[in-house]
Amino acid sequence: CPEGWIGYRQLCYYLSQEEEEGSWEQSQEHCSSAGASLAVLKREWEVEFLHSLKHAEETWLGLRRLGGQLEWVDGSSFNQTFEVRGQAECVFITRYGISSASCSQLWSYLCSKPQAVM
Repeated sequence: CPEGWIGYRQLCYYLSQEEEEGSWEQSQEHCSSAGASLAVLKREWEVEFLHSLKHAEETWLGLRRLGGQLEWVDGSSFNQTFEVRGQAECVFITRYGISSASCSQLWSYLCSKPQAVM
């Protein structure tokens, strides 16, 4: 994984620093410019790993509501791996669980991308 990223189970994760907070869209652009996307968490261990990584505040995930349905940034539909509280458009994680909020909130973000094969 690139410097500053954390490798875990064939994926690289990047957790933004406090001074890098942004809206959901800005956060996705930051991840995109690093060849990644906002994190897609499809398995229970990914959520648990993120909790171990992040003891801080709200962090954007790559999940948002489009036409009433939750969809991951990779285009796959949300399979109810975990409960998302609220009916707002964009999804974030806190130490208390996973919730939704207005996409314009300025929060930290988590990017993920596959580890490069050496």
